[in-house]
Order: sequence, then C-alpha cells, then structure tokens
Amino acid sequence: MEMEVDDGPVLYPIQTEKPYTPTPDYSDYKDFMSTGTAIVIDNGSSQCRAGWATEERPRLVFDNQIAKFRDRKASMSSTYVGNDVYADVLARSNSRTAFDGPVMCNPEIMETVLDYIFIKMGIDADKIDHPLVMTEPVCVPLYNRNLMSELLFESYQVPSITYGVDSLFSMYANGPERAQDGIVVSAGHHYSHVIPVLGGQVHMQHAKRISYGGVPASEYMLKLMQMKYPTFPLKMTTTQSDTLTTSHTYVAHDYLEELASYEDPEVFKTKDRVIQFPFVAPVVEEKTEEEQARLAAKRKEQGRRLQEQAAKARLEKLIQREQDLEQYMALKEAKSSLKKAEWTEQLKAMGFKEEADLDAAIKTTDGAIRRARNKELGIEEEEKEPPTFPLVDIPDEELSEMDKKEKKKQRLLKASHDARMRAKAAKAEEMAHQAELARLDEERREREPQKWLEEIHAKRQELVDKIKAKKQLREQLSDRRSHASQLRMKSIAALASDAPPPKRRRKGQDEDTFGQDDEDWMVYREISREDDSEDEEEANQLNEYESQLLKFDPDFLHEHTMNAYTPKNSFLHYYTHGLGPYDPAVGPSLEQTYQLHLNVERIRVPEVFFQPGIIGLDQTGLVETIQDVLKRFDVEARQRLVQNIHVTGGMAQIPGLVERLDFSIRSILPATPHKSYHVHRAQDCVLDAWRGAAMFGRDTARLGKISVTRQEYDEYGGSYIKEHGLGNVRYE
Repeated sequence: MEMEVDDGPVLYPIQTEKPYTPTPDYSDYKDFMSTGTAIVIDNGSSQCRAGWATEERPRLVFDNQIAKFRDRKASMSSTYVGNDVYADVLARSNSRTAFDGPVMCNPEIMETVLDYIFIKMGIDADKIDHPLVMTEPVCVPLYNRNLMSELLFESYQVPSITYGVDSLFSMYANGPERAQDGIVVSAGHHYSHVIPVLGGQVHMQHAKRISYGGVPASEYMLKLMQMKYPTFPLKMTTTQSDTLTTSHTYVAHDYLEELASYEDPEVFKTKDRVIQFPFVAPVVEEKTEEEQARLAAKRKEQGRRLQEQAAKARLEKLIQREQDLEQYMALKEAKSSLKKAEWTEQLKAMGFKEEADLDAAIKTTDGAIRRARNKELGIEEEEKEPPTFPLVDIPDEELSEMDKKEKKKQRLLKASHDARMRAKAAKAEEMAHQAELARLDEERREREPQKWLEEIHAKRQELVDKIKAKKQLREQLSDRRSHASQLRMKSIAALASDAPPPKRRRKGQDEDTFGQDDEDWMVYREISREDDSEDEEEANQLNEYESQLLKFDPDFLHEHTMNAYTPKNSFLHYYTHGLGPYDPAVGPSLEQTYQLHLNVERIRVPEVFFQPGIIGLDQTGLVETIQDVLKRFDVEARQRLVQNIHVTGGMAQIPGLVERLDFSIRSILPATPHKSYHVHRAQDCVLDAWRGAAMFGRDTARLGKISVTRQEYDEYGGSYIKEHGLGNVRYE
C-alpha cells in the first residue's frame, strides 16, 4: 500500500505485527468420506497448504507454526496453530516451528499441526482413511522421513503416503510434458536448489544447493538496516525485514551499472522508497491569549532572576579574586622580611611550587579582575601587552638550575613570538600589495576575460590544495605519537639548544631528551599553536575567487564551490535521509525519525543469488551453478535441459530475477544465431507445488503404484519410498 504526501515522496507504511487472518472451518467431509480422495499437504517450513486432490486450490493456507503457553492468571494452558498465533500477544512471543531449516525435526509440534489440518477440513473419523500426498525437502535425511512416516502411519493410520519434492511438483503443475526434461531452479525459504530432470527422471546426484533463500535474505536486509540506522527508535522485527525483502527488492539487469545510476539524483529519486513506521504524534495543547501572555510574563521574570543571579555570581567571583590577589601580593612582599625557608614553606602552603608560579598567578588574577571591571563599566578591552622574557638576556652563570630550565622555555616562546610579529608585518605589506594587484586585475579582466578566468581557476585550485594539505598536517600534528609531530618536536629542540648539533652523533654522547616529558609536550603545544587569522585569510581569499567565478563564469555553479560539498549534499546523506528538505540545525521531524530509506539495498539483497560472495558465502551463484550442472551431461542432454529452465519458489517472485537469469544464461552456452534456451517462471510460484501434488494425487492409477502402504512401512521401515520422477531417489 502506498501513501502519497503533498509535494513529498511516496510513503510505504509498514505494520509492526503481521495481521491476523482466521483460517476457515469446513463441514463437508461427508462428500469425501467414502471416495478415497487423496489429501494433499504442501508441508513447507514457512507455510503449510492442505486440501483435497480433486480441488484446484488448497483449502487451508497458514504459517507452519504453533504456540503453547500457560496463562497463570487464568490458570489454563493455551495452544494456537497457524495464523491463529497472530491473534494473541503471548502466542506471538511463544511461537515455534517443527522445522530446523527445511527439515522437520519435532514430531510433537508436527502432530499438533496435522491435528489442526484435519480438524479444519472437517474430518471427524477415528482415523484418516485417505491416501496422503506430502512434499518433503530435497535429499531429506532418512531419519527425518522416518519420523514423519511413523507419525502418519502410527498416529493417524493413513492407508498410504507418497512423498515428493515441492519444486518438482511445481514443474509438473505447469504442464506434465514439461516435467520430462528441464532444470528446476528453486529459490526457497532457506536454500536455493538447481535440480536436473532428464527423461522424466530426476538426477539428484547432480543437483546443487546454494545456501541463500528467503530467510538469509531477510536476515541480510535486517543487518543492513541496523547498520544504516543504528539509532532508529523502533526495533525492526524479522517479519518487517521479510516484508521489505519480498515487497520492495528487485534484481538489477546489470548490478554495477544499476548501482552507478543511483549516484544520479534524478534516478535516485525514482528508486528510493521511504518506509514509514507507525508513530504516535504528541498532543499539542492550544493555549489562549491570556495563558500565552501569562507564560511570557513568567519567562520574562525568570530571565530577570537569572540575570540577577549571574550578576551576583560575577560579583562574588570578583570579590574572591580580589581577596586572592591581596593574599598573593602579601606573600610577595613578605619575601623581604621572612627567612627563605619560612617564605618557601608559606609559598608551598598556598599551592605554589616556586616563585615563578606565584608571579604567574598574580599576573593572571590581576588581568581577570581588570577585565571583569572593564566589562561592568562598558570599557573596551585594551590590547594585550607584548610578552616579556626577562631570563633570556641573563647569563647562565647567574641562574639556578630551575631558572635555566625556565630560560630555555622563554627562549622558545620568544622565538615563536618574534616569528609571529615578522609574519604580521609581512602580512600588512602584502595586504597593501594585494589591493594594488586587485585594481590591476580588474583592468586586466576587462581586457582579456577568457585568460583571466583561466588564471582565477588555477589560483583557486592551488589555494584549495593548500587548505586541504594544511588541514591534514594539523590533524597529524595534534597526535603526539605521529611521525610529523615527533619530527617537528626534534627540530624545535635542536633550535633551542645552545650548542650546534654535531654532524655525526657518537656512541655514548649525551642525547637531547626534550619531548619525552609531559611538560616539554605542553611547551611544544604552546609553540605549535598557530594563528587562526591565516586560516581566515585563506578562507576569505577562496571566497573571493569563487565569488568572482560565480559572477563572471557561467559554467561555474554554486555546487562547484568548496563549501557546497557538505554532508547534506553528499551521496551518503541522501542514501540515508533522501532528497527531501533537511536542516542539520533543526534535525529530522518526528515523522522523518520513523522513516527508513530503502535504495541500494533493493538490489543488493537479491544480488546475492548471483554473487554469494557479497555476504561472504563461499559458493557460486545461480548461473555458475547451472553451468556446473550442465557440464555433467553430454551435448545432446544439455540441449534438452536448457529448453526448459523452470524457476519457482517464494523468492522467484522478486521482479527481474527471471529476466536476469534469462540474460545471464546466454554467457554459459555456445553462441548460436538464435536463442537456444528457454527460462520461464512458474504460473504461481507459491501455490504451484500444491497444485502439482494435487494433479499427481488425482492420477489414482499412478498413485497406487508409487505410494508406500502400511504393509510396506511395516516391512521396510519409515524411510522407505518408491522412486518416481517428482521426488527424491531411494538410497540405503
């Protein structure tokens, strides 16, 4: 079901739970009681279909599952079968199946399902006095067939039973003559099979299996959605992922070409499907004008109180800083009147290691007090005083070991400061020079417009490369362990050293260890702190170039600018959020929060049938598997087999699967002037297995020859079968 929104994408709503569809009850068993009509059961691991062989469609179609649980409040046990499981919340959470993969492994659950079938069909006899035709998986283990035969013969006392493979029955339903020669491609619930049939006999020894079907496809879709939307507010169920797989996927004619076409926004708009999950919008209460005015006054009062509290906090902080400054100054003045040991003890008691720390605290506190007072009085901030380096010019002989270390730091800081001052002076000269160049550039643009545009493009590209390289270098320098960061640290240490570096370091010579301690790293960080004005200047220059190109070059559009490539315009963004309006500052709306965008997953999930390596499956795809099967026959048999490639199974309903298979088969066959093969889909990929079994059950003469009777069951065991062209082969 589609739901179109005005000026927006088409929304595909998805249900949180599978809807409950009751299974009908029949009461016309008297019409079949003494006729000996066969009962046909397509016992699939996903769905079960049952009915009389004389009818064209199955009477019962339900999910092959049960739910047993005990309701403690009501003190009673409950059992739900088939679609009835969806009628109760507790039943849905306790549902189980008799199958492990495609094979029946739990006779107890299977017995409950069979009871349900016979009751719904209205059979109220003591035993089932009708032949049974039942489907089974390809190459089912003997033990599991024995479990089913034992259940049917011992519990229900059926007169006879015939087993067949569902995909072969589907081929038989599309024309008995087609079941003589051909290849059956079954895309089933758990696995996919390629089965050759030649001369009316199935060659199971040449059949191949691909471990991909409906369940793996749904699991793969679920994983893709979980990785794509890790913060999705709802938990996607397997039923919902199965709906996405069966209702919204398609097989691409050429996978890589189709994937590349998704980069075109116009193509993407037609391929993207918006899946809307249910949500409850919050109830917004409309307020009267009086209530709105009262709330506005309340907010204004709250704002005034907050301003008063902030002013009070600033005043308290200013008073505290003034008190701290008085204590620092008192300690500084007490140095001349106290002994050095006493003064040092008081210095440490206040949390300082040395006198330099005290001086720094005095300077910092005094500056903070001055800025706070100026802010209260509305006085603009004065320019920062240039830093001083008092220890640089003092000889090392007059300094202590601690002062020598501080002198080394001040030398590094002074070198960095002087370099910045020289750079600022050079920038001022450069700006004046650029103004003159701009005037000359304008005159040149009017004289030679085409050549001027080429030069602007070249300058812009050079500046873009420079900005990207600087950004990459800054990211490397921010990492202490990066190679670029350590090389720069060594260079700074060498520049700060008093002695020139030797040409060759001798063994045992003292090495400079600057950069190994955290304190040295902090010095390096302070030196490495670059002025943001240079980045702003480059950004302004780039904007100027792009503005000129937008104004004078008709081929240069806004999306070509450097700032135009944002997450909002990237493929990854509309791959996740679509092409609709999106404001990163505001974020998605409530409706968009509960939306999934299904785009490349639509072709990626079914592509695994042809490229199993996408999910790490070490198997060949359908085309290569068919080629491997054909190689096991001679040339004449191959020609007969490829004339009838029958595609069936639930996953065969995916659009484009048969067309892709028809196109790809050509690559593995000899070149001929005319098409020498035929690929076709079953008339009804889901019901044809039951219909074929019903047609088989109506042929009573043939059914009597290949059915396993109770006497043969007692003599040969439950795993015994009679071979026919639509079932498994018998092996010991």
